[in-house]
Amino acid sequence: MAVGQRDAIYQKTSGQHIPTTLRWVIVGIGFLGLVWLALYNLPYSPRPWFDEGEHLRVPKTLVEYGKYAVWSADGFRYFGPTIGVGPTVLLPIALVFQIFGVGLVQGRAVILVYLGIALALYWLYSLKLWTSVWFSTFALTLLCAVPGIEFIVLGRQVLGEIPALAFFLGGLLAWWRAGGKDTPQWGWITAAGGLWALAAITKSTYGLLLPPILVALWLANKFYYQVVGWNWRTFALPAVMVVGGLGGWYLIILLFLGGGNFSSNLELLRQASGGSAFVFSLERMQSALKFIIGPEGLWGLAVPGLIYGLWLVRERTAVNLRLAMPLLFCLGWLGWFCFASVAWPRYAFPAQVVCTLFTAKLIWDAPALLVKASRRPEWRTAITVIVGGLAAALLLIGFATQVKETVKVDDGAQRLAAYLNQNVSKTALVETWESEMGFLTDHSYHYPPAEMLDKAVRRYWLKGAIPPLAEIYKPENLKPDYLINGPFSSWNELYPTGLLAKQYKLVGTFGDYSLYQRI
Repeated sequence: MAVGQRDAIYQKTSGQHIPTTLRWVIVGIGFLGLVWLALYNLPYSPRPWFDEGEHLRVPKTLVEYGKYAVWSADGFRYFGPTIGVGPTVLLPIALVFQIFGVGLVQGRAVILVYLGIALALYWLYSLKLWTSVWFSTFALTLLCAVPGIEFIVLGRQVLGEIPALAFFLGGLLAWWRAGGKDTPQWGWITAAGGLWALAAITKSTYGLLLPPILVALWLANKFYYQVVGWNWRTFALPAVMVVGGLGGWYLIILLFLGGGNFSSNLELLRQASGGSAFVFSLERMQSALKFIIGPEGLWGLAVPGLIYGLWLVRERTAVNLRLAMPLLFCLGWLGWFCFASVAWPRYAFPAQVVCTLFTAKLIWDAPALLVKASRRPEWRTAITVIVGGLAAALLLIGFATQVKETVKVDDGAQRLAAYLNQNVSKTALVETWESEMGFLTDHSYHYPPAEMLDKAVRRYWLKGAIPPLAEIYKPENLKPDYLINGPFSSWNELYPTGLLAKQYKLVGTFGDYSLYQRI
């Protein structure tokens, strides 16, 4: 067989052998499936939990009291949840609460809007990278199917991951457009910087990691790509905008939204920020590396995908300089996750999402690469069927896992809230660490101090570094009328069984929540 004929066969082997009509049918079914996954059983799956409750209490307090804080029995707390997620999430939810009333579904609906935007931007960005509608659709499907990423699950909760990612993906699109001509387009570079600044305001980790990643990209261009026109200013502008945006927001909190003077607010901010971003624990490094190379790391394909990405950007072109941005983002973010952070799996989420672009590309190109490596073009169909079958099996397994979780009804928090509303006075003091209860009802809750959260994180992830929380925190001195021991406090063993047995009687159990009344 002539070399030209053989190369033509290699070029055809790129996963595009499904009839067009069938492709559109598959896309339509997939779209309806994603809508169902996003909307079905929304109030009960996943169960409202600590982080979500913390975030939801801010817009609730803003609507009911006019304070950008969270309300509890000991007054307003101005830090913690107000810096965990930015105003780009909390203010839209407050607006929805003002119009439609305070409720879990209303809050989650705002994140669903961000979810739709993030999905659209991801699809558009992958289309810009490799100009294939069908590849973009496959990459999006892969992103939504991977259980370790839990993209749709996170899009059903009031958390900052999906909104921040939407801003970041918008910045990536603007960055790509900035290099679409012979010289960088400053308007698009500014737009990228602005969107990345919004991502940093939404989740502060972007503000910590994006500037050094941009520095690394500038060095890659200076010493390797050497693309004309992309000087240090084109990388410095978005980096300065990211730092300035996040710093400006923190300054607003300290000066106007903190409830105290600047120095006291700064100390509260320091306590609330915690220390899980930079711990440098050998044990956590090992755990993080196992996570990245294991099944939760895109079924073990994350690292091969990144290696393939390095191969794709090897040529010194302007296009590859722009493609190097998401690749360096993944490498930089995962480097921080593995070697510096406390390695909570959710910390890896942004890098995992962007990494799917390269993993999807590896799977998409695998038939052509295998045919070329085997030097047997006649095996093209068989190899394509095998690779396609394996990919389809992984996608089906991933979606099956998510469907199982989506249909599960966990209404313990709502049942407990209903019981409290019917049987417990609003003036009774209720001790708990389940922040979601402070959102679901209007009772007078007392929560552990904000610095306890950092201690809990360090005790769980850094074994033995912190004594048992029950030895540090003594809620019995407050003599609360009721005590709720729920999933978060049970996980942290905050309320010892001895305290509960001596001073309280069990009123009832509601799923994972137990309500106790003082004897």
